[in-house]
Parts: sequence; structure tokens; C-alpha cells
Amino acid sequence: MNPFANRIQTQQQWILPVTAMCLILGVMTSMAWVNDRNRTERLQRLDPDQRARVTTGSIDLDAFQSMSTEVQSLREQKSKIEKAMADQTGQGKILEEQVQTAELLAGLSPLEGPGIQITLRDSNKGPQSFGGIMAVTSDSIIHDIDVLRLVNELNATGAEAVSVNGRRVVSGTSFRCVGTTILMDGVRIASPVVIRGIGDTQTLVGGMNLPGGLVSEIRQSDPSMVEITPMMKVQLPAFAGTTQRKFATVPKDPKDSK
Repeated sequence: MNPFANRIQTQQQWILPVTAMCLILGVMTSMAWVNDRNRTERLQRLDPDQRARVTTGSIDLDAFQSMSTEVQSLREQKSKIEKAMADQTGQGKILEEQVQTAELLAGLSPLEGPGIQITLRDSNKGPQSFGGIMAVTSDSIIHDIDVLRLVNELNATGAEAVSVNGRRVVSGTSFRCVGTTILMDGVRIASPVVIRGIGDTQTLVGGMNLPGGLVSEIRQSDPSMVEITPMMKVQLPAFAGTTQRKFATVPKDPKDSK
């Protein structure tokens, strides 16, 4: 065979693949080379409906990147706010617990729990004769000192809260007699006087029945003047009086005056 003919045949075999590759590269290059000018020109060649769909579906990369950065910033701010809220919630919870403890100690919260009820009442024996003179003995009547002593004995025995005739006893509660009337914080209370305490029931009952205590003294005069009732559940109201102080103030921290 003629060598020149073989060379031509070989060249013809390479021409077709190379030509196809060039066409493909040209198409790809033309597709990739899109700037604002030819993008606008191409959009103008489309039908209005197609142009609207292409325009609506196009993405501005710069705007998208800016939006992504803003979203990330908002997420970081959200995390900071959530952390701050969590810290404030923890501090608020501690403060709430401290307030509740203060209210408990001040008697400003109603309470319930196991305990005891003690009822004091005047004797039913009536007047007695002394040298032909009928008179009511002092020990047959419940006095303010009896109520005060019994409240103190309850506290000493372990009562965590006490009420007298439905009124809460607090640190400033006073008992005094005006004639035959007992005043509790200036409010009149009359026989029978019902005293309730919250605490360990057995301990409170045992403390009230100790020899030499107030209950023992009252029983010597008339056992019917005192009645002790163990209770599974005692409900005490909150202190209903005033908590304002006219003269007492909390001293300032010396550091605050500097």
C-alpha cells in the first residue's frame, strides 16, 4: 500500500474525534462565559413568561452569602441570649428560695403538717366558798400568762409554727390581759383558747405531758381545763398583722458608704 495513502487515512481517523472535542469545549466555554451583559441579552430573547420564571428563580450569590452571614450572627446572638436567660433563671430561682425561707421564718406563709392541738378553757366548777364567801379562784380561769407559757413550751419542744385561735404566732406576738379578756396582738381572744403547733406529733405530745409543765399545773386545778389532741395534719394561716417598722432599719454596709 502507498505510504502516503496510509498517512492520509490515519489523519482522517484523528480528525473526527479532535473536531468533536473542540466543538464540545467550545459549547462549554460559551456556556460558562456569561456576564451581566450577555445574561441580559439572553433574558430579552426569552418569552415574557419564561423570562419571569428565570428571573424569579435566579440566585444572587452575593446576597445569599450576606444572608448566610447574618443568619449565623443571629444564631450566635440567640445562643448568648439563651445563656444569659439561663443564668438569670438560676439566680432568680436562688432568690425565690431565699424569699420563701424568709417568709417561712417570718410567718408570712401558710403552713401545714403533722402536729398537735391543745385546747384551754375556763373551769366549769363555778364559784367556791372561802370562809362563807363565794368566789371564783384565779387558777380556774385561763390567763394570758397561761397562753404565753404554753406557746413557749411548744417552741421549746420543737414546734416549727404555732397559732392561737386561728391567728399565727410570730416573733413580735404579744399576750396580755385587760380585765378578764386576753388580747393577742391587740385582738381579743376568749375561752376556749385553741393552740395548734406543727412538728413531730409524738415529741410535742410528750413535751406537753412532762411533769412540772404548764399542762400538769392546770390539770391539778381541773383536768377538764386542758385537752391535748394529736393531729396528722395541722393547717396554720399566714400572719395577718402589719410587718412595717417605724424606727428599726437595716444597717448599711460600711463598703457602701465609701
